[in-house]
Amino acid sequence: MPQAFFKAITLAPIVLFVYHRPEHTKQVLNALALNPLADQSILYIYADGPKKDSSADALANIAKTRSVIRQEQWCKEVFIIEADTNLGLANSVIKGVTEVVNKHGKVIVLEDDLLTSKHFLQYMNDALNVYETEQQVLSIGALNFFATDKQVPDTFFIPIPDCWGWATWKDRWQLFEPNPQLLLNKLREKGLIEKFNLYGAYNFESMLIDQIKGNVSSWAIRWQAVAYLENKLSLYPRNSVTKNIGFGADATHGGTDNYSKKIKFAVKKIKIEKQSVTENPTIINKMIVGYAMVNQPSGIARTKLAIRSVSKGLAPAFLSKLYRKLHPHPQNKSMWQGNYTSWDEARKLCSGYEDPVILNKTKEAILKVKNGEAAAERDSVLFEHPLYNEAITSHLLKFAHENNDRLNVVDFGGSLGSTYFQNKDLIPDNINFSWNVVEQQHYVETGNKEIADDKLHFFYSINEAVNRNTANVLILSSVLQYLEKPYAFLDEIIAYNFKYIIIDRTSFTNEPTDRLTIQNVPVDIYEASYPAWFFNNEYFKTNLTRHYTILHEFKSDVIDNLVLDDGTNVYWLGYILERKQHD
Repeated sequence: MPQAFFKAITLAPIVLFVYHRPEHTKQVLNALALNPLADQSILYIYADGPKKDSSADALANIAKTRSVIRQEQWCKEVFIIEADTNLGLANSVIKGVTEVVNKHGKVIVLEDDLLTSKHFLQYMNDALNVYETEQQVLSIGALNFFATDKQVPDTFFIPIPDCWGWATWKDRWQLFEPNPQLLLNKLREKGLIEKFNLYGAYNFESMLIDQIKGNVSSWAIRWQAVAYLENKLSLYPRNSVTKNIGFGADATHGGTDNYSKKIKFAVKKIKIEKQSVTENPTIINKMIVGYAMVNQPSGIARTKLAIRSVSKGLAPAFLSKLYRKLHPHPQNKSMWQGNYTSWDEARKLCSGYEDPVILNKTKEAILKVKNGEAAAERDSVLFEHPLYNEAITSHLLKFAHENNDRLNVVDFGGSLGSTYFQNKDLIPDNINFSWNVVEQQHYVETGNKEIADDKLHFFYSINEAVNRNTANVLILSSVLQYLEKPYAFLDEIIAYNFKYIIIDRTSFTNEPTDRLTIQNVPVDIYEASYPAWFFNNEYFKTNLTRHYTILHEFKSDVIDNLVLDDGTNVYWLGYILERKQHD
């Protein structure tokens, strides 16, 4: 059999770093030994030495730990390297990984607080073999707490390398730079700090500065800086193959365990299929939100920060681009024309919304979002950044918490789920939610056949949606202005007794009366035109407040004041409404 075949299936050596936690170390070794490939693998155990001022208890624990690592034949071969003095975790890892990877060409790395799934070694070795020649892959990660829902693929790539169970190759580890000041300077020179800090979700820059000052000793923050500077990615599994048991008083990492409840431990083999080494925007959004959620106080404030973190990098250039794409400058031909006296008059001059071309283009776009090929969709236009609205998402979370972590939404006129896909990644896993879009017949049929999932459903009427799911929130996003009789519709929905109504992206004017126009969609989106209202804001709010209290008013998207061809000022607002108690 060709020699190349034997090289391809060679198992990577494992290197484990231990110090003075005998019970943790024993748990880690017992779990590792349960891996089917353990009896075919080489294990190197680096045991750090005592500090100069070590107490008697510390010395005793070091001795106990060294006794534990000799208790069993944990793998096919076990090599123990004991330090006479204390190197510290960072120096131990750098030294040990370098020695082992230089000898074997690849390495799997564990510390004394990482329990492994019995599928850990298979996953690591498969991934190392599959991506060995892919130079853009820096490392293989093991623990995922930020992207665990069913829509996430079995494996995916992100910029941050893992430190809680990982693997790499000799040529990739040679990129490691020990000088933190040099790394920080290069990150700043290349304008990568904002991205490095996950757009405000986690202040990794401060960790690098603490490394420079000597306040911390971390190999991981330096390895992470290398990943960003070299523009390399790390592979992660949806279901984790390690668990960190090291939080507590004697923990290496310290702090509170905000992670364990968020991970899903692998209970079966993770299939490794070679995929394009690219960042998935949906996963990146989940990562940013996940880090923000574990790094901030609990509750709505944490959710708000996560939303800000994801959207922070959008302004102002991206938002300006979005504005121009969806709302052309008034110096060009205006999207809104005329001041019509009746709906019938305007409708006769419009092509309408029923053209199959619109549906097909919208479907193609939303499927790209669903499959992680784009971050967001609106009116069939795809965007590489998410389109979050902090007011909407934070209130959805508030309403869910008030309802025992249950959220049932009716999204009237919700197309093929645009608002659902914009918000679903910000809704924590512990919230049981259902999103029910009410649309035209051809949208419902397409939606249920090709777009729906375990949370997203499509219905022909509000009545049908409410009968299926007892909804507590109604969303009206950019829909009221396209109804022939919007005020009559508002009167009709009172009977459904929604506790909350969210109105978004609705067009207004300060002119004395409502204005009826024809909206022309830019031809680079699709060819269509339809009647569209601009509501007198005061009259509109008067109708709302007969049965609902306005909790919050906000500007929608980036749309501020716009001047129509005849000089009329128009703008877009959103409202969060709560049903009055006496109703």
